[in-house]
Amino acid sequence: MKRKAPRIFIIVLVTVAILATMILTALPGSTRTIIADYFGRVFDPVVSFFQAGAKAVGNFFSAVSENGELKDEIAKLEMENSDLRQEIRVNEEKVKAYDELEDALNLKSRFKDYEIVGGNVINRSIGPMFDLFRINLGREDGIWVTSDRSYPVLDSQHNLVGRLYSSELGSSRVLPLMHEGFSISSKVSASAGNNFRVRGSVEYKNRRLCLADQIPEGTPVRVGDLIVSSGDGGLYPEGIEIGRVVEIISDSRSNAMQALIEPSSQLEELNYIFVLIDHALPSDAEGK
Repeated sequence: MKRKAPRIFIIVLVTVAILATMILTALPGSTRTIIADYFGRVFDPVVSFFQAGAKAVGNFFSAVSENGELKDEIAKLEMENSDLRQEIRVNEEKVKAYDELEDALNLKSRFKDYEIVGGNVINRSIGPMFDLFRINLGREDGIWVTSDRSYPVLDSQHNLVGRLYSSELGSSRVLPLMHEGFSISSKVSASAGNNFRVRGSVEYKNRRLCLADQIPEGTPVRVGDLIVSSGDGGLYPEGIEIGRVVEIISDSRSNAMQALIEPSSQLEELNYIFVLIDHALPSDAEGK
């Protein structure tokens, strides 16, 4: 045991010297000692390794810090983007409201004797919109559908959509012009000829067409003609656009003529409607 003590002491001294040399060599701007110069060839690669390791660790923590800052910046940009999208949606709604108001003003200037009330489609029929559908206007908006009173319904382009079928407190149902229960007195827009009937047809509604019948002999009706309301009957004002003739049906035996009409209103894409209210029309007592 006594013989091993000096050896251990020597090993400790050498180890301390080596560590001191490594530390002194690693310090930036430090001058080399004689021992460092002597062992430099051995320790320089080791020191370089530790310096590279220290630099890599520093770069890692720097990257982690920069990554955290980048995440914060991304979160901030996402919040700003969300606010911008919300602002765009609000502006789009304002544009729609403005367009709706402008359409109503245009209708008002055209149909001066009518009150114009705008509304939204809130409940579509299942499948194509050739059956009754619901709008968000009702009795609380001054609309009272009775046995002898109804109201024309137009789209934003002033095209005929149909008429009101029934009214409730806050909503009403619309009978579209392609429904088999709908009919209207009509005429060719560019002609002073006779009036005839346009109605919905079970046979043709799947083709998205209406049928014009009861056309007096000699009435000039051709493919491409624009068909409008005649104004007869009191419900629909004159000149409302119904659609265009796409086909003539002739019966050589009876000389009777019919025509297929493609409605101008795009019912399946309908979102906004306008109801024309004529307060001069007689009606049942409102509110009963």
